[in-house]
Amino acid sequence: MIAGSVTDKADVAKAFAASETIDGVIIGLGGKTSDVGNTMLTDGTNNIIEAMKEKGMTGRLAVVTSIGAGDSENQAPFFFKILMKTAMKKIFVDKNNQEAATMNSGLDYCIVRPGGLTVDAPTGVINVIEGEAGSIPRADVAQFCIDAITVEDFPYINKNPCISSVGGTSWVKDRSAKARGD
Repeated sequence: MIAGSVTDKADVAKAFAASETIDGVIIGLGGKTSDVGNTMLTDGTNNIIEAMKEKGMTGRLAVVTSIGAGDSENQAPFFFKILMKTAMKKIFVDKNNQEAATMNSGLDYCIVRPGGLTVDAPTGVINVIEGEAGSIPRADVAQFCIDAITVEDFPYINKNPCISSVGGTSWVKDRSAKARGD
């Protein structure tokens, strides 16, 4: 384990220097702006992108933001939209800037916009939704991000899918023995 701050370029560089091969990067930053500052998501993401480029990485980048970020505002539930424009306004400015940095990075990416996060057991069902978001277990979000890095023909590269365990069009990885080659 390498301790450090994602907003410190030297700390991020140390993390990348610790391994000869890095297949991809998942960015799952968060926190209250009162605790982490108004630009931690953007600054940290920019530092990671810079480190990936300096290392010559060609792997993918999966970035977890939120339903309501970027062009997904209309997919947020009504009361969440109110929070986005009031109590969470600063964090959404940072999330939107983080997404812009990712999309302009020149790297292959997947910006993951989960609905309401839960600590429920993973369902194994991840819906990419077009309408209003429901909830999704954190473990299912993590699996979607891992798939974005590792699945060769992942269908959401250079896209910004909103995901939920409820509603939408289902994208379920085949976990059968046949798919594993058993």
